[in-house]
This record gives sequence, C-alpha cells and structure tokens, in this order.
Amino acid sequence: MANLDGLLHNKQAAHLLSDQKKLEQLRNAPETQQLFTMLRENTGGDLEQAANHAAKGDAAPLISAIRALMRDPQGAKLMEKMKQHLNE
Repeated sequence: MANLDGLLHNKQAAHLLSDQKKLEQLRNAPETQQLFTMLRENTGGDLEQAANHAAKGDAAPLISAIRALMRDPQGAKLMEKMKQHLNE
C-alpha cells in the first residue's frame, strides 16, 4: 500500500486526479484501451483480481503484468503515447 500512498502524494498525480476532463480523456484514449487489453492478457484475463490483490498489499501479479507490458515493444510504445497525453 505504501506505493499507492506515495502516488497520492505525488504532485503530478494529484494534479491529474483533480482534472476530471483530463482523466476522462486519458481513460477514453485508444492507447489506454489497448494498454488495458494487454494488461488483461498479461494477468491471464483477470486484471480486476490482480488490482484487488495490489490494493490489499500483494502487488506482485499486477507488477508482473506491468513489467511484461513494458518489455513488449507495442506496450512500451503505448505507454510513451500515454505519457505524451499526460504532458499535453
């Protein structure tokens, strides 16, 4: 949970969380949808369960899925596009 607490105190994350329009744009972006599809595949189709485990302190399955995503050239490219959206 410490990682989630740190995220909540991050200035950039706090700014994003306070900007509902930007959050909605990010959520609806094709890149985001593709990333979630890839994460579902990397968690064996159970991304929600991996997220619930992470919220309870066992982030290993979710971290593993994210690492696999970052190793995938398409996933890394999508993450870069997502970062660009965040910086607009």
